[in-house]
Amino acid sequence: MKHLVKKLIVLIPVLILAFLFFKGRYHNESPMGGLRGRAGLALGLLIMFIVMFAIAYSRKQEDFFQIFIQSSFFIYVFMVLTLTGYFLLFKELASHGWWDKISHRIETKEHVNVQPFLMFKQFKISSKQVLGNFIMLLPLGIFVPLLFRRLSGFIPVFIICLLVSVCIELMQLITSYRSTDVDDVILNTSGAVVGYVLYSALQVATVRKN
Repeated sequence: MKHLVKKLIVLIPVLILAFLFFKGRYHNESPMGGLRGRAGLALGLLIMFIVMFAIAYSRKQEDFFQIFIQSSFFIYVFMVLTLTGYFLLFKELASHGWWDKISHRIETKEHVNVQPFLMFKQFKISSKQVLGNFIMLLPLGIFVPLLFRRLSGFIPVFIICLLVSVCIELMQLITSYRSTDVDDVILNTSGAVVGYVLYSALQVATVRKN
């Protein structure tokens, strides 16, 4: 029972955030409005929490540090999902003609870019668009090796972060939420690599100190 309580404590911060998020959008006139939008939002939250609980259940919460890291990870995941349109996904998949919409976007290249490094011709490196995409998955490059020791090598972390970025772009293609851009994948993955380098450097410094 005590172990179960610790696992639930890990989820409390993200539960509070999700409640505020859901409450703020349930009755408004945003794209999430309507019965279909509300059902999609509820389904998205349900799936997210099932996955989070499964992760928390498989982890140990032996001290405050482990609880803090796991809670921080779930908060981070929730923020990324809200920023990338995850909670619109199920509403779009339930709508009629969603595949035709995707095909049309690809054919007309409506907010779709498959040309690498085009973003750098349109935006400065210091711009919000570039820095935002670079920073977004930087924490993931730290969280993955920190929480999943079996995946702590560079190659596993790189592949995981690359796949996460690709999934985000595909999700945005389905939802028409923001753009689908190969440069986002490049920037996301590059940021994750920097995060992993920072994690590795901190690990080395800690070992030398001890």
